[in-house]
Amino acid sequence: MKTRFLQLTCFIVLTFHQMTYAQDQFKVLLFTVQDTWHYECIPKAVDAFRKMSVEHQFKFDWTQSAEDLAKKLPSYDVVVFLNANTDNLSNEQLNVLKEHIHNGKGFVGVHSTSDSDIRNPWFDNLVGGVFKDHPKFQSAVLTNHDSNFPSNMHLPEKWLWSEEWYNFKLLKSDKITVLLSVDENTYDYQKGYDEIPLEGMGDHHPIAWYQLFEGGRSFYTTLGHKPEAFQKQNYIDHLYGGIYWAAQGALKQK
Repeated sequence: MKTRFLQLTCFIVLTFHQMTYAQDQFKVLLFTVQDTWHYECIPKAVDAFRKMSVEHQFKFDWTQSAEDLAKKLPSYDVVVFLNANTDNLSNEQLNVLKEHIHNGKGFVGVHSTSDSDIRNPWFDNLVGGVFKDHPKFQSAVLTNHDSNFPSNMHLPEKWLWSEEWYNFKLLKSDKITVLLSVDENTYDYQKGYDEIPLEGMGDHHPIAWYQLFEGGRSFYTTLGHKPEAFQKQNYIDHLYGGIYWAAQGALKQK
């Protein structure tokens, strides 16, 4: 009996000891907003983030409430805006996001985060560019500009992907570092949704980038229009690489 009790005690102590070293490496808060074009992505994205958090052992939470976002954000290292922007945030809630960045923490923007109805210069600069328009959904060839950056390490030099190829205005070319660009020779950039041809962006057409911004870190990728994207491992790894990089600023200050 004493032997069994000793064995049980040792097991409990060992398990507790292991649990203390199995702590989450950082904390990620996902913010989504229902819209007309991307609502089907939300369940797939949330499921993908939950699986990602288990695989990479980080704390994950999700909200669609601006009030909840402002309340929770101070305790998180990275906030991910998935097809969300500041259109639904009050000035007080926006200030919480600003403080998050000024405290050296991370921001990740995904797909239509650059497409706001209400212009907010600070948020536009945080993202790094403003959505202008896009042609019809098509396949095209991407160029990997930095295979050493965490979001790109697993990607080839050239990558075939199907997407809404966003065109941008107010692009902060002097501030951002481009990670992926799309070759406009590999798709019909003029093919819009009416008879008026689109202009495209020419030889310099960024699709994903990062920047250091007001003490924090910002990563943005336009990829992820369709729900199916969140079931593709190369895209999930692309997202996680951006999240991992964005989290490092906060971790270095702890």
